Amino acid sequence: MTIAVFRITKERYRDQLFTGLGGLYAYGRWTPRGRPVVYTSQSISLAVLEYALNYKRHGWLPASVLGRAVIPDEVVGVDSISTPALPADWRDPNPPAALREIGHDWLRRAETVCLKVPSAIVPDESNYLLNPRHPDFARLTIGLPEPFNFDRRLGRVRTTAQEPVRNSTMLLVTATGCSSVER
Repeated sequence: MTIAVFRITKERYRDQLFTGLGGLYAYGRWTPRGRPVVYTSQSISLAVLEYALNYKRHGWLPASVLGRAVIPDEVVGVDSISTPALPADWRDPNPPAALREIGHDWLRRAETVCLKVPSAIVPDESNYLLNPRHPDFARLTIGLPEPFNFDRRLGRVRTTAQEPVRNSTMLLVTATGCSSVER
């Protein structure tokens, strides 16, 4: 079965979209720092949610690009992690170390190019981790990055990496409700 996966990143990293370089400098939910790995999602909408929540703490969404990759039928051996096999706290904002051990073991074994994992945001949907060091990675079809514009209702949005949005309306969500604020 052919699988299409999607990834969003900052505009300034467009040339590194599928290199996995981020994994060398930062850990993820499923992998420790120090190994190249590419986090992707099964749909554009899930990629948007994953990316937006990672930037929620900054209060803005940077100018971004969307990348697409296709894992062809002939690439067999997509490893998969099922939700019942995970610790009870696997969805916590600070995930247990056991999740990074799963990803580390998968990268170390290097048996497959892809690890399918449940999304902590939408557990019935999946994210796909790609190992750029695996020989089958070269068999993936990777499209050119294209600009991606977030809906401003998700938060403040920067239109370019250098130029912040001015005079925009920002949606504030608090425990007591929602309101819009002019900037």
